[in-house]
Amino acid sequence: MNRIDRLTAILIHLQSKKIVTAREIAERFDICKRTVYRDIRSLEEAGIPIGSEAGAGYFIVDSYHLPPVGFSKEEASALLIANKLTQKLADRTLQDNLNSALYKIRSVLNVSEKEFIANIDQHIEVFSSSPIQKKEIPEKIIDTILKGIDKKFAINLEYNSLSKNEVTCRIVEPVGICHYSFNWHLIAYCKMRKDYRDFRIDRIKSIRITEEKFSQENKPSIRDYFNSFSSNNEVFLVKLLINKKILPQISHAKYYFGFIDEKDMGDKLEMSFLSNSDDYIGKWILTLLDDVEIIEPESLKLSIVEMAHKLQKKYLPS
Repeated sequence: MNRIDRLTAILIHLQSKKIVTAREIAERFDICKRTVYRDIRSLEEAGIPIGSEAGAGYFIVDSYHLPPVGFSKEEASALLIANKLTQKLADRTLQDNLNSALYKIRSVLNVSEKEFIANIDQHIEVFSSSPIQKKEIPEKIIDTILKGIDKKFAINLEYNSLSKNEVTCRIVEPVGICHYSFNWHLIAYCKMRKDYRDFRIDRIKSIRITEEKFSQENKPSIRDYFNSFSSNNEVFLVKLLINKKILPQISHAKYYFGFIDEKDMGDKLEMSFLSNSDDYIGKWILTLLDDVEIIEPESLKLSIVEMAHKLQKKYLPS
């Protein structure tokens, strides 16, 4: 990217958020902070009213607005694909909002870009790879959760627990949402359990925002929450060391068992999963034989040993 294009991109980035740090700009454009300071100074010299707060970052004053931003064909097609993916992964309200936004984006495209999008639209389809993905998320659940996070209001929800198959009423303080193992999940502090919990969004029966405020201070991020998992949770963290030679064999299957992350360890991969059953993921691990090693939890190791003993007794009776 040449400097003129970078300056334009930095200006757009500054208008996309309330405040932007020098570090954020440096990481996005792969430049050093000294170059960031020089580019900001160049924008100021060009008459762009950029303010700054010590220890916080840069911002553009409220009275200044950029002219309408154009999109390249590549950017417009990327948004079209994202919209089609969202149709399979979000609730109806979120789908409608994204469709509305896409129509607005299309309205500012020039004629050739509009023709390009109209032409490729019918040539892109996203199909569900599993019956699990065909379940519909109740309307406005994701939208309600995001509003609760933004306003820092606790949420009242009726939740059908997967492990006990019972509906309970919960007051929760939302941390965020994430998507893994073919489902959206709400991570929140549950006041009934007095701990952080993982709620599968398609199992939420009803939801409403309360007037009870909560503080974001000392709350973990979603990644912090997953990193601090213990086997006392309804859903627990599983770490496996897997031989790379079987990656083609498990490339799709891993998602059925709650795959969330992986780390390269040379000829092996350390894979992380979220599971709610030693038995369920354990039976899959047995099929991988000696190409997998359980790092944690200990309870899963014991479960595997017990399964192996049962098989031994069945097929090699004494």
